[in-house]
Amino acid sequence: MDLKIFLQNEGQKLGTVLDEHALVQLWAYKAFLKEYNQKVNLTAITDDEGIVTKHFLDCLTILPHIKQGAKVIDIGTGPGFPGLVAKIVRPDISLTLLDARGKKVKFLEEVAKLLDLDGVTCIHDRAEDRLKAAGYAKSFDLAVSRAVAAMDKLAGWCLPFVKNGGSFIAMKGPNFQEELDAGAKAIAKLGGKISQISEITLPGDITRNLIIITKT
Repeated sequence: MDLKIFLQNEGQKLGTVLDEHALVQLWAYKAFLKEYNQKVNLTAITDDEGIVTKHFLDCLTILPHIKQGAKVIDIGTGPGFPGLVAKIVRPDISLTLLDARGKKVKFLEEVAKLLDLDGVTCIHDRAEDRLKAAGYAKSFDLAVSRAVAAMDKLAGWCLPFVKNGGSFIAMKGPNFQEELDAGAKAIAKLGGKISQISEITLPGDITRNLIIITKT
């Protein structure tokens, strides 16, 4: 299977057109991820097809929900999922990558340099501590987080970064309803309102859900 054609075709089904430059950048990112992963544990998924499907395609699901020129923060980004993939495909966005693990942030800085990406800020910090720094609370159009914590905690970490009228996207697997119910009170208290739940099936019958919360 030609994985580049596969990624292009499946990306198109998700509403995103991948040009040649984006594919070259993603392939360089993939190679560097696999190499770096041998010394620092970044991901358990190390085969090419797994990275393309379970990481890259999964990250592309958020792109139709990001407006042109948006200021985005990815909280608990790990090795850059979904933020860095989004930035490679959509260079118009301004991106902040936040993670509490220094080794992962070092990797992100090296990737951003390797790919010559403008408008990417990599921060080694905890979300609750970074919120206390000037220029972070209520200053992003979008906060996004992928499989980091339960919804009540996640809402507390993410929604305070979002400006009024902005959004927070929680990327979840198939069994999210119970934790969403448990987090409903926290979401409402922080000025969030669930505006959409989008279920997406990736190749291999992998179910993903985007829980989109608007900051009111």
